[in-house]
Amino acid sequence: MAAELGLFFLIVAFLTACFQASFLVPRLQKFIEPSLAPAAWLQALCITLAFAVLVGLRLDSDFSVMVVAAHSNLALPLLYKIAGTWGNHEGSMLLWVMVLTGFGATLAFAPMPHLADIKKTAIAVQSVLCAGFLLFILCTSNPFARQFPPPADGEALNPILQDVALSIHPPLLYLGYVGFSLVFSLAVAALIEGKMTRQWAHIAHPWILGAWSALTIGIGLGSWWAYRVLGWGGFWFWDPVENASLMPWLCGTALLHSNIVLKKRGQLHSWVLLLSIITFAMSLLGTFLVRSGLLISVHSFASDPKRGFFILAYIVIVVGSALALYAFRSATVDEGETGDGMVPLSREGLIIINNMFLLTACATVLLGTLYPMLMEWWQDDRITVGAPYFNTTFLPLITFPLLAAGLAPFMPWIKGDVRLVFKKSQPALVASAAAGFIIMATTHGQAVLGALGLMLSVWLAVCSVQWIRKQGIGLASLPVFLGHIGAATVIAGVTGASVWKEEAERGISVGDTIDIAGYHLMYDKQSSEETPNYHAKNGRFRVVNGSGSFITNLTPEYRTYNIRKTSTSTASIHSTLLYDLYAVIGETSADGKRTAARIYYNPLINLIWLGCLCMASGGIASLIRRKI
Repeated sequence: MAAELGLFFLIVAFLTACFQASFLVPRLQKFIEPSLAPAAWLQALCITLAFAVLVGLRLDSDFSVMVVAAHSNLALPLLYKIAGTWGNHEGSMLLWVMVLTGFGATLAFAPMPHLADIKKTAIAVQSVLCAGFLLFILCTSNPFARQFPPPADGEALNPILQDVALSIHPPLLYLGYVGFSLVFSLAVAALIEGKMTRQWAHIAHPWILGAWSALTIGIGLGSWWAYRVLGWGGFWFWDPVENASLMPWLCGTALLHSNIVLKKRGQLHSWVLLLSIITFAMSLLGTFLVRSGLLISVHSFASDPKRGFFILAYIVIVVGSALALYAFRSATVDEGETGDGMVPLSREGLIIINNMFLLTACATVLLGTLYPMLMEWWQDDRITVGAPYFNTTFLPLITFPLLAAGLAPFMPWIKGDVRLVFKKSQPALVASAAAGFIIMATTHGQAVLGALGLMLSVWLAVCSVQWIRKQGIGLASLPVFLGHIGAATVIAGVTGASVWKEEAERGISVGDTIDIAGYHLMYDKQSSEETPNYHAKNGRFRVVNGSGSFITNLTPEYRTYNIRKTSTSTASIHSTLLYDLYAVIGETSADGKRTAARIYYNPLINLIWLGCLCMASGGIASLIRRKI
């Protein structure tokens, strides 16, 4: 009966969402209005209860439920029985809708006395989004569908998802993706009501900050998970699903800064409205890419392509309607305060130029992601767009926003004094030039990209330090400082891990040694381990430095899972702030004498995740500032 109860909750939530959505019909508004907020809370409660039912079914190992039998088994550890709820298509979509309805309920609870009409309309728009996804779940992705007779045991969770990061990465990513849905609903409501003022920007800002911060942490965790679990030894591979999270982040960054201009100066109304729509459109596109079954990725839930076409139709209707509304209504929106005229040499002018580069960078990623699928559909010709394309198009475009991030805090509103800004940025210019000279001198001119990357990092870091020294450390200045210093840290990490990375790969036997980056790794032990969930081959590398001093033992594993009969490599990593030593072992040769091994030396790579955490902390600090 539990599965039937979960399905009942979904149906009630769908009918409630349809009821709320009818508020958008003018003749029905006076009848629906008193029930808007209670209906939003009921909808969120029903989805939460449905999700709790699904978790309970997994804990009980009820294999009569198809999704439990396909993605769980008796030997699965408790953590993955719970976290594995969203480690599949049906469960992840239910999590998506639970977050979506949760934001709708929060909006219904939020006080907005000056924008009461926009609030009511936004709740209705949010309910339209919920109704569409609930219809999708009920028609194509029912998580409570049963099968008879039930199997004695399930097929187990995908081995690469059996990692602690699974318990926190998807929920945080969804908080980012779905968080922008509320900004989208507020923007559509502003277009419908014809009101767009600074007050709207103040109301929307915490939602933008929260979604952007969650998405930043989610992307960082996803990168960290791929680095640890997939055994690739890298942090980013321009995988289509990785790109799907990067695109809304780029648009969300532009939206965040544009909304600041709207708050401070009463300008960029049209930009904010358009970016609100585009950012959520990129989030929906990410959902389509992960669940369409039209691409192959280790991150994706490649399932029935019919589901993907349902989502694609949903995207076309939702985003197309919003863009059509923007085209007809944006010029007539009551902008209230318009501020003074804008000039390029001002903080707001710099943000506009910044937005153009961010959106262009997003467009290059979008083109590289979708082009192979379009070519395959159009000409039945499978092609691959890899790192060379993205590195040569994306990296130059993202350079200007990073340069501007250093200058912007020094640039006054309305009109800037170029000579004064140049004077204030001189220490950063000198420091970045010195960093470039040192890198070029020590590498004999062989690390041009490394020099440019570290120059950019030093530029942004020194500018940020100069600015906060002038402003003083406080809740008003800390968010900007953390955001910008975090970006500088990420750049340093990406540069180090990309330019100075070393790799050694070969077959080894016990007693063999691999040398890399001045370290000697002796393969001194190999053993086997049996668990209820998998069989593991364990290796051990004894690591010493050039002088013979012991550093650590690295203990990678090669696991073969009992149910799925699939194998994964579990990396062993020795981490410091300056570098990682990363060891992976694979299959053993047919004669049983040699084991495949890969060793990576990754300098500065941990700065990437430290920087992501720092950037997200800036957003959280800004949220705290608003509450105090």
